[in-house]
Amino acid sequence: MLIAGIVGGIDKAQTADLIYSIISLAGVRISVIDSGSIVELDKNKFKAYIEELKKSETYILLIKIDVQDIEKDFFDNLHFDIMLYTDKADDLYSTDDERYAMLMRKVFSMVDERGTLIVNADDVDGIAFLKGMKYYTVTYGFNRKSSVTTSSMGDNVFKDGFIYCLQRSITAKNGLVFEPQEYKLDFGHRKYDGRIILAAVTFVLVCGIDVFK
Repeated sequence: MLIAGIVGGIDKAQTADLIYSIISLAGVRISVIDSGSIVELDKNKFKAYIEELKKSETYILLIKIDVQDIEKDFFDNLHFDIMLYTDKADDLYSTDDERYAMLMRKVFSMVDERGTLIVNADDVDGIAFLKGMKYYTVTYGFNRKSSVTTSSMGDNVFKDGFIYCLQRSITAKNGLVFEPQEYKLDFGHRKYDGRIILAAVTFVLVCGIDVFK
């Protein structure tokens, strides 16, 4: 079972909801939980919780992380297979930038040494947090340097389909490799911010779920 975290501001909840929707529609079992509901569990109770998820054949546990919970002892022995950081520079909800940076570095330090980071490439501060860290990193954003971007902009995005542009190959946790290509995704009548779609679909690919079939 993969243990994943998602951290950020407003986009965090919407991105987690879209991830849940995409993965569930693919027939894969996923559990999404807020960090606040598990930080008070002791080590044995959390281990029992994980075992129950495994028994139910849950493939992914996605924890929506409140940065303020990071200072609690619960996270000291937790290692993530995937960490998704959704914030843009102007989304910072803390006015104490030094403290926020410290907490974010702790978040990233909890990623397993073989883990994968998915980072909003438009967030300069987010990239700065990664200095000295050597994780496999996938970036998304509205620029040519990102691993993933889109050519879908404007009013016709959801009428004509969302174009997901994979600019560099992505190696999933199960070894599956997604090669650079443009893919058209249909979200029906549901409308999401383009950045949320990029984050959610990229997360799903990193989990090894092929949504392009």
